[in-house]
Amino acid sequence: MRLILLLLALLIVGWLVYQQIAGVPGRSIETPTGEAAVEVPRVPQRPQDLPAFEQQMQQFMHDSAEERRQRLDALER
Repeated sequence: MRLILLLLALLIVGWLVYQQIAGVPGRSIETPTGEAAVEVPRVPQRPQDLPAFEQQMQQFMHDSAEERRQRLDALER
């Protein structure tokens, strides 16, 4: 009985390892199209690119807030 449980546990662990190695397909990000499409800054791959990324994110947040404010102003009129 212990041997069967051990084999079953090994089978489950093997299956989990296989799933982890195979990865999860379809991890794509859906972005809106049309006038709502906005260029989002890419996440840097190197630590040296972090200061530039921070500036890009600050600018992106500022632009997004300004765009939302303009849309709200247009809706209120």
